[in-house]
Amino acid sequence: MSAIDHEPFPKGALFAAGSLIAFSLIAAAVGRYQNLNPPVDSIVSAPIPSTVLKLRFIDEADGSVIVRNAETGATLDTIVPGEDAFIRAVMRGFVRDRKARKIGAEVPFNLSLYPNKRLTMSDPTTGKEIDLRAFGPTNEGAFARFLATPEAR
Repeated sequence: MSAIDHEPFPKGALFAAGSLIAFSLIAAAVGRYQNLNPPVDSIVSAPIPSTVLKLRFIDEADGSVIVRNAETGATLDTIVPGEDAFIRAVMRGFVRDRKARKIGAEVPFNLSLYPNKRLTMSDPTTGKEIDLRAFGPTNEGAFARFLATPEAR
């Protein structure tokens, strides 16, 4: 005979463990469906950008990309081949989405700066938006420099 035959498992402890598990599942379900814990991120509290710069990216035959202020036509920067790979990758993704939806380059892209220092790049034609701070300060700075140029105003 085994020891369990002489000393059965305490029913009180088993009942307490089962009750704790049931309570946890019910509390999680109620909290989830009642939205008792809404997100409190700074992104939610700053939905309106303080600055929006409309940009056009023009590919040149030599592989360079001219970045222009879409409202004034002023050239903000020229990205030479082999440099600023992050900017090229982000814009390639935006252009790919536009081509898949058969949307042209008529509408400029938006570079938006929010009061909480959040910086995003968005395409108003597709609704796609990228939070640039997710890629670190160096990559965020690659786009932030466009806002700092005098031609951006």
